[in-house]
Amino acid sequence: MRRAAPPGGANNAEAALPDGSIGAAATPRLAALRYHNYRLYWTGQLATNVGTWMQVVAAGWLVLQLTDSPAYLGLNAAFQGVPIVVFALVGGVVADRFDRYRLMVAAQAAQLLIDVALAVLVALGAVNVGQIFAYSACMAVANGLTTPGRQAFVPRLVPREALTSAVALNSSLWQGGAVIGPTIAGLVLAVWGMAWNFYLNVASDLVNLGAMLLIRVPSEPARPAALSPWTSLVQGARYALGHADVRTLIAATGLVCLLGRPYTQLMPVFARDVFHVGPEGLGVMLAMPSIGAVAAVAIIGFVGNLDPARWFLRASVASALALGAFAASPAYALSLALLVVVGAATSAATALANTALLHLVDDRLRGRVMGYFMAATWGGWRMGALPTGLLAEVLGTPLAVGIGAALLLLAQLPLARSHLVRRDALAGAAAESEPSY
Repeated sequence: MRRAAPPGGANNAEAALPDGSIGAAATPRLAALRYHNYRLYWTGQLATNVGTWMQVVAAGWLVLQLTDSPAYLGLNAAFQGVPIVVFALVGGVVADRFDRYRLMVAAQAAQLLIDVALAVLVALGAVNVGQIFAYSACMAVANGLTTPGRQAFVPRLVPREALTSAVALNSSLWQGGAVIGPTIAGLVLAVWGMAWNFYLNVASDLVNLGAMLLIRVPSEPARPAALSPWTSLVQGARYALGHADVRTLIAATGLVCLLGRPYTQLMPVFARDVFHVGPEGLGVMLAMPSIGAVAAVAIIGFVGNLDPARWFLRASVASALALGAFAASPAYALSLALLVVVGAATSAATALANTALLHLVDDRLRGRVMGYFMAATWGGWRMGALPTGLLAEVLGTPLAVGIGAALLLLAQLPLARSHLVRRDALAGAAAESEPSY
């Protein structure tokens, strides 16, 4: 049984001030790390994300070896994307009906079993591309059902004033893992062989499961299921579509991911056929966007308060321009630098949209809305990888990625004219014109 914690979700916070307030609440700078439960959560998630990225590098290289086709890389992404889009919506309903902590523990246990199955197949030399597709689909179902609950669970680990810091740090989890994981994976591929990446991924799952079991939060109050699951799903959709700012944020973030992130699935082709740098170079290339992403979310965490809509627009434009330059770059070193910019801009846009949604949406609907957000982000770039991969078969991978960048840039025109951005711009101008005393 989990030990009860103080009200407000900010249990085990350190640095109480003389007036009884908590030190973390006094500053937005990495404030979430002052809370013991959040540190456990963050550490476990970092470990499993490092392992997941090691598996991503190894699996992508394996698919390319088995098929010699960028289209199959896109198809593998589609096997991840379709279940995420479908089950993320159901996962939002699940997150609003059941205890989110228990959902997270169950999800990690399921991920462990799936990863063990793939590691065994690789160790036996019996793996084929169909089994990799099946693995991708199973992982997508598990993530789709539980990630909305994981995102909606974060406000229970920190107080409201530390939420921006927590969201930025959460963004750094995946990207931080993507800095460390691919770099290690490339070396492991070259020195120990492909199978060891899958073994280390299983070890990272065990670390995260142990960290989750150490978290102590009070049980969530029972949520009466007055509505059927379908009615709850429809209610969430009506809210997301009917709330103009929520609708704009989800759609705009989805376009950033759909058009601006499929390049990650095609990176094995860039490494092998464009720059001829092998698996070690692939690991470095995949790490570069994540270095930029970690820097971006660290800046957001330190700065704290930004006008999210205006900065989202700027980050999206920067992402499109940098991605187009990467697609046209003939030099490996220049491409690495451009990938840092791409990762920084894309991650900043996603983190700003995530923060804005968490502040806008009521807790009773937060899980369902985050389900739609996850479908747009996690599902969007995977769904975009299939047409990009097919286009790469015909036109070549660099041109296919460049077309996505151009479309992403064009997509910013309606966003720049939206109520959300114009309202933030007016609010920012008003704030800047106020006299200071």
